[in-house]
Amino acid sequence: MNWQEIAGSVVNALRNAGVKKDIIDLQEKQVAIFRDDVAVLTRKLEVSESETADLKKKVADLQQQLERLRPQTSGLDETAVKFLQLLAQQPGLRIEQIAGYLSLSKVKAEYHRDNLMAAEMIGYHGAIVEIGDETYALRRKGREYLANHGHI
Repeated sequence: MNWQEIAGSVVNALRNAGVKKDIIDLQEKQVAIFRDDVAVLTRKLEVSESETADLKKKVADLQQQLERLRPQTSGLDETAVKFLQLLAQQPGLRIEQIAGYLSLSKVKAEYHRDNLMAAEMIGYHGAIVEIGDETYALRRKGREYLANHGHI
């Protein structure tokens, strides 16, 4: 039994109990007002639920767009991966040796070295005897990267 049926039953009970017509009329007016209020609130709820569904769809669409625009987590290009793989196999190489093994110019090899050092994927190997004679080795983050991306 819903509230409207209950209100109708109360009005009928008041009639049967001999309650004055003025009071019964007042109760009927109140029930009519409640019906109108419930109808308005029901409509607002339907509109709100519809808007909520539309907003949820828009959020899902925006999340998909954001995911497409998000940079790939792999982050390293093929040359940087080869640089890491080389140092995994042969630690202690100088930048000229790395450039030779990878068929890169020294400047390009230095570029990748700088990026990989900034990412803490490679570091100096052993003691530096002279400036320009630095040798490089893979660090923990570099090994993790290679392992996590299936490169070793």
